[in-house]
Amino acid sequence: MRLSEHVLNRAEIEKSGLGQRIQSLHSILLARYPFLGRIALALYDPETDLLKTFASSNHGGPTLVRYEATLASVPALQQLRLSRSARVVDDIDATFPVASEHTGWLKAQHYRSSYTLPIFRGEELSAFLFFDSTERAAFSPEVTLVLDQFADIIAQLYLLRLSAVHHLIGAVDIATGLARIRDVETGHHLERMAKYSRLIARGVAAQYGLSDETVEYMHLFAPLHDIGKVGIPDAILLKPGKLDADEWRLMQQHVAIGEQLVDHIISDLGLAGDGAALIMRQVVSGHHERGDGSGYPRGLVMADIPVPARIVAVADVYDALSSVRPYKAAWDEPACAAELHSQVARGLLDAACVETLLADAAARQHIREQFAD
Repeated sequence: MRLSEHVLNRAEIEKSGLGQRIQSLHSILLARYPFLGRIALALYDPETDLLKTFASSNHGGPTLVRYEATLASVPALQQLRLSRSARVVDDIDATFPVASEHTGWLKAQHYRSSYTLPIFRGEELSAFLFFDSTERAAFSPEVTLVLDQFADIIAQLYLLRLSAVHHLIGAVDIATGLARIRDVETGHHLERMAKYSRLIARGVAAQYGLSDETVEYMHLFAPLHDIGKVGIPDAILLKPGKLDADEWRLMQQHVAIGEQLVDHIISDLGLAGDGAALIMRQVVSGHHERGDGSGYPRGLVMADIPVPARIVAVADVYDALSSVRPYKAAWDEPACAAELHSQVARGLLDAACVETLLADAAARQHIREQFAD
């Protein structure tokens, strides 16, 4: 993969993303309602109770990105969840005199009224959809009647996108489960990998142009990085000592096996060219590449390694260093940091990804404790 292809892939990811589709619908609505300044979708993660920015379209002004808050800390939205109803706010300033971080951002961007709808997947809350305007009392019953139709379209697009991603994950779930059983190094490694990868992705998103949608896909797909290990013989996969040269060459084949598995799944689901599927493939195919060209299977240099693969590589190395393995004790934090910096200096790992991970000691500790082996 050359540099130009790497850039094209990132463009393809964003082009096929939900954000681009919301922007197209926003353009249609602006012709009728020029006061409609913003449409935004925030997903809800029931595991953490977090609302997270996911996809949006803004008509002028900055976009709110990489924002998250617990639903419990936003009583007004919690009420919409319980009542399963929409809400019109005619005057944001008057309704929310004490602003949350999100409301404070809306006020700072001069939004004055809003229309908010919860999106459910069956009985479970899945997201919130926000329409915002710089005019007060912009969302009359006549306007919301039309917006409801567009909200249904956006909700279906989001739920279809979610379904496609879950189908991808579900299709490799058996393989992931086998890898979890057969790989003695795994334990809670997969869960930690997901959290470390999301932490890194959020931190480098601005530098590498990653959307909030891409960040969430990183979180979902990072645990699938080693699915090809299901095709490696137990005698090699579970060997307690060091692999010899022939065994190591065979172990390296797990990447090619993973690529074949992913390609079959993507083809069977009709998701060729899909941005989320591309991210999953980049994670599987590139997480053992190293920036100096010494990695495998293709010996890519840093500029040609897709950003999702760079992120997962750093998460994978850090977890290996900081966790107990049959052949080693867990390294303390100073030793982990020193080794990661050494690998950056040797051109192996992405410097921005490493610095982002090391910058948040509290988050790393929380992940280690929450998903301890």
